[in-house]
Amino acid sequence: MSAYADQGPRVAPPLVGRVAGPGQRRTRWYWMAATDGVVAMVAAIVWLPFDLVPGPALAVAFSVAWVVLLGLARTYDPGPVPRRADLLRICLSGVHLVALGALLSGVTGLVVPADQLVRAAGAACLASGGLRLVSSLRRPPRTRVVLVGHRRQVRRLAAELRESTEVEVVALCVAGPRGCAGLDLPTSPGFDSVPDLVREHRAECVVALPCRHLDATSLRRMGWLLERDRVHLLIGPGLHDVDSGRAVLRRTGGLSLLHVRHADLTGPRRALKTLWERAACALALVVLAPLLLGLVALVRLDSPGPALFRQQRVGRDGRVFSILKLRTMHVDAEARLEELRAHNESDGALFKMRHDPRVTRAGRWLRRLSLDELPQLVNVVRGDMALVGPRPPLPGEVTTYDEDALRRLAVRPGITGLWQVSGRSDLPWSMTVRLDSRYVDNWSLRLDAWILARTVRAVLSHDGAY
Repeated sequence: MSAYADQGPRVAPPLVGRVAGPGQRRTRWYWMAATDGVVAMVAAIVWLPFDLVPGPALAVAFSVAWVVLLGLARTYDPGPVPRRADLLRICLSGVHLVALGALLSGVTGLVVPADQLVRAAGAACLASGGLRLVSSLRRPPRTRVVLVGHRRQVRRLAAELRESTEVEVVALCVAGPRGCAGLDLPTSPGFDSVPDLVREHRAECVVALPCRHLDATSLRRMGWLLERDRVHLLIGPGLHDVDSGRAVLRRTGGLSLLHVRHADLTGPRRALKTLWERAACALALVVLAPLLLGLVALVRLDSPGPALFRQQRVGRDGRVFSILKLRTMHVDAEARLEELRAHNESDGALFKMRHDPRVTRAGRWLRRLSLDELPQLVNVVRGDMALVGPRPPLPGEVTTYDEDALRRLAVRPGITGLWQVSGRSDLPWSMTVRLDSRYVDNWSLRLDAWILARTVRAVLSHDGAY
């Protein structure tokens, strides 16, 4: 039964010494509004004509309208964690400002040239967005969070947030007195102690994980108590590795339900990804042809055997294809694999060995610079692989896959991916599977662009390349 189930009317807790709310630690909204008003007024003075309305009235009206539109777009709302959607909201507010200006010009008869109105609104967008971007570069203090819920759920989420740069878990509140043992953070039993725990540790946010001990009524009453101290209450849906773009809150039958959109495995965006990647790789093959010929000669001169290495790999939906790479091992590498099994440094289906004796001298250099992957551009042009995607596995590895690992086969494997920009061979097997599954579930063209940008840094730093 909930800790609040049989409680009668409660006396409001004292507000003396209440915690610092989000607005007290981060920039106050009215300072942001004043700054936006000033930059909008400057934009109006520079771009708008002053022969239509006497004095600074036009600039003042433009400035006020800009601040009001930003407020309606909720760019000044305090939040429990830093938000990243404000730049988009500012751009939409700029569009609304131009539309509003055009409407008022038509109604009042004071015609403001459209190009001047667009320039003024664009300048206001750039200035307000630039100020927020500069502010975001200064790392804000991490949001202090109290986790509330069942012991097992709380422990798991606390471990997930341990490396977060945005939140800091300062205390836990679990169901029942026996749930406190073994937790390495300040812990309090019983959900009725949440407000006191928040004050003691000066938390800004409570993250509640619903369970049989914490029902809807208990959550609502907890929100009332936290409201007095201006502490945010977030409800954890229990979803991991789900991008915010896939989750939408919907109201159905008096209930607030979280709709999780299915991953984009087919459709026009996938077709666009395939089209541009195959065209880009075909162009890259033409441009890099002299480099590839030089690397082929290097491999042939360094050790006997063919320059190109072909190996069976498993692609989308379990289809087997022949992957192309520059040979980095001696020709008897496969035959020597069994004698090296005992030296495997991977904890999963992969075989990884930091100082593998089968690797040639040229092969170590090629692997360090990731140049051995260049022939895979041919696989992308053929349609066997993608430029960005999960790591292409061996058939023997796939036979050991569980249900989570098989999710990686829902899309084409890639030359680069989340696994490569996150550490490559240095990652444990469980993290490799999780990163690939996260990519499959949350894929977008924007995510691909981010991975490609990070790939350059990963290659130059040589992290996990051996």
